[in-house]
Amino acid sequence: MPPPAQCHVIRVTPRGRGAVATLFLVGRDASAILQACLAGTQDSFESNAPVFAYFQLTDAREEVVLDLRRRDLIALHCHGGDAVVNAIEAALVECGAVAQTWQDWLLETQEPGIFPYHKPIDMIQREALQLLPYAETELTAKLLLAQYHGALSRSIRQVVSLLENASNGTPSDSAVQEARDNLDFLLQSYNTGKHLTTPFRVGLIGPVNVGKSSLMNALLGFNRSITSQIAGTTRDAVSAKTVIWGWPIMLIDTAGVRETSNPIEQEGISRMQTVMADSDLLLLVTDATTQQINPLPEILGFPRNGTMIPVLNKIDLVDQQTLSRFRHQSDCVPVSAMTGSGLDQLNDEMIRQLHKTGNFIQDAANPSQRVLVFTERQYSLLSSFRQKLEQGDIVAIIALKAALLE
Repeated sequence: MPPPAQCHVIRVTPRGRGAVATLFLVGRDASAILQACLAGTQDSFESNAPVFAYFQLTDAREEVVLDLRRRDLIALHCHGGDAVVNAIEAALVECGAVAQTWQDWLLETQEPGIFPYHKPIDMIQREALQLLPYAETELTAKLLLAQYHGALSRSIRQVVSLLENASNGTPSDSAVQEARDNLDFLLQSYNTGKHLTTPFRVGLIGPVNVGKSSLMNALLGFNRSITSQIAGTTRDAVSAKTVIWGWPIMLIDTAGVRETSNPIEQEGISRMQTVMADSDLLLLVTDATTQQINPLPEILGFPRNGTMIPVLNKIDLVDQQTLSRFRHQSDCVPVSAMTGSGLDQLNDEMIRQLHKTGNFIQDAANPSQRVLVFTERQYSLLSSFRQKLEQGDIVAIIALKAALLE
């Protein structure tokens, strides 16, 4: 029995309708498998120029453009409709190729021509490149590019270097402490890094009729939630994305909390509790006209260990003396969803709480200098090595470089 074919077919353009789509055929048998799918004989398979050919489908021929400069890495360009691309991919698989996602291929390939600026690149750089298409804002894309260009990799190598020096002679307390501090910094950065491709979730909770829906609409800049003077208008969790300081944020409006026998409202409150459990940050919205700032007992099932910002809405409806008193209280952010007053301060406080830092403006201005742990694999390995360092196992820590980078 002949050995199995060594060829992967990889779709490298996004799925969906487009003018042109590109497939890679990678492997020892790429040329043979491709020729088996083409209509007629091909006399120009050694060409260094693009080659036009016809790909034989079940009941039609599809014109394709081939890059044949290498037999083991062939680029096939075709019409960009999903139906055409799916048919070509299926035909290649039927002839012996194995379908592979571009993400898996990027993590596995040692092909230097794919990465002309970094030869070779390490596993962390591959992970950054793999996630880059999923960045939703310019800032998060720049931060992923910083990791692709080696920001995190260099930081890890610095930790390894400190520990190597400590293990080669008399362990230096200062070197070990510096390595420990660096590891702690990297672990803390994961709270931010894991949101490079996944929006932060911010839930708006509070009693009925305090203006949660109006506040959400004001933060979004358009009317996503229905607003009304009638208490209990919001019955379900309503979500929408926005961007604050370059970070994607999913805002979630929830039903107001009050004693009710209405089963629909009760279900809305139950869903609000689910939002509370799943959110990275909660905005506890209250009404300035009631003079009540922080009614935690009224919020059923409030996660007391969660991150929360008390927000005092409707400050446009109170007198100047009351407003002055609210603005001098550090435990709440006074805002008006109607006039927009205080929204900039609320945005700033949201980003501070989400990132656990007050340097978010500086970070946004210098994304190429920011070091972030951004995958669960990285965080898990770093946590394990941090524990070993605490146990004094310096030699085991040095394996960090191979485990994370190679």
